[in-house]
Amino acid sequence: MIILRYLSREVLQTTFAVTSVLLVIIMSGRFVKYLAEAAAGKIDASVLFAVMFYRLPGFVELILPLGFFVSILLAYGRLYTDSEMTVLFSCGVSRKQLIQWTYIPAAIVTVIIASLSLWLTPLGLHEAEKILAQQQARNDFETMQEARFQVSRNKSLVSYTENVSDNREQLNAFFLANMNVGKDEALMTVRSKVAEYKLLGDTDQRYLVLKNGVRYEGQPGQANYRITEFEEFGQHVDVKGEIVVTNNKVNRLPTFDLVGSTLPDHQAALQWRLSSPLIVLIVTLLGVVFSHTNPRRGRYVMLFPAILLYLIYLVLLNSARGAIEELRLSPFIGLWSVHGTFLILTIVLLFDKKQWFAWPQKLIPQLTRKK
Repeated sequence: MIILRYLSREVLQTTFAVTSVLLVIIMSGRFVKYLAEAAAGKIDASVLFAVMFYRLPGFVELILPLGFFVSILLAYGRLYTDSEMTVLFSCGVSRKQLIQWTYIPAAIVTVIIASLSLWLTPLGLHEAEKILAQQQARNDFETMQEARFQVSRNKSLVSYTENVSDNREQLNAFFLANMNVGKDEALMTVRSKVAEYKLLGDTDQRYLVLKNGVRYEGQPGQANYRITEFEEFGQHVDVKGEIVVTNNKVNRLPTFDLVGSTLPDHQAALQWRLSSPLIVLIVTLLGVVFSHTNPRRGRYVMLFPAILLYLIYLVLLNSARGAIEELRLSPFIGLWSVHGTFLILTIVLLFDKKQWFAWPQKLIPQLTRKK
């Protein structure tokens, strides 16, 4: 029991450290992307942390299996290089018992990933994209930033305001110019002290009402400008419908909606969600195989080929999912064929490890003799 707690602590602590580092890296890149969109006025900066919070389960689901796999390589690799594994094997601990002990922390990680992939990730993705869709559905004037010239989405209008009210329904010292004009068309600019959003009656028709302003119309380079002063001037504002942020709506569906469905994309999404916990169970055994080393070779000697094999695993799973969605692969074969292939490969490496990893040592002397 003491050895079990020691091994579990080593693996779980390393898993937490590796996952935290990878999570910070990935979330920082995504946060910078959202921050750039907020700076451009596409989304409100106040929703950034809410979006990142809802996207967090998806990031953890993606990173945690890799973090657990790398933690086994690092933790057990250190035990091999420090000869602690040699002591354990000398005291009667077998390779089978080591694998059984390793699957205890693996079971904890599997339960966490299963809850993420089957429940929290679709729920979080749905809420995050709901917020982003609401942001993208706003009109150009609702996304205005203080003291900054802003071009509309269709590149036809340039607007400016010195101050925006807290409820974002009033713009102070507002300026608007119509830049998309032809040779014979007049350039129109409007400035007003206050601009407000108003609803017309009980309908959803929204208007931008300018108060106490001046309107200029004319062609640049000519003196025949028409100047109109007004107390109130209304302009209809088109409110766009909901914009889907992602093309794959299946990722946002609850898992219960996918069970029993005959649609190829639903079956592929369900198998993908079930694959996340299966990956942990398979790479746990693979990690035990690749972590074996000796003090002369070092603890990181098998890290690169192990991670490369893990990436190939993910690429094949993603390719199989795409093949199911495009009806090029039967759902009955689907992602299970990839899992089965890597499980068989792992078992072969486990029982015939010496022959698989001895070929580089045999190949180098042969090449040396030929030279």
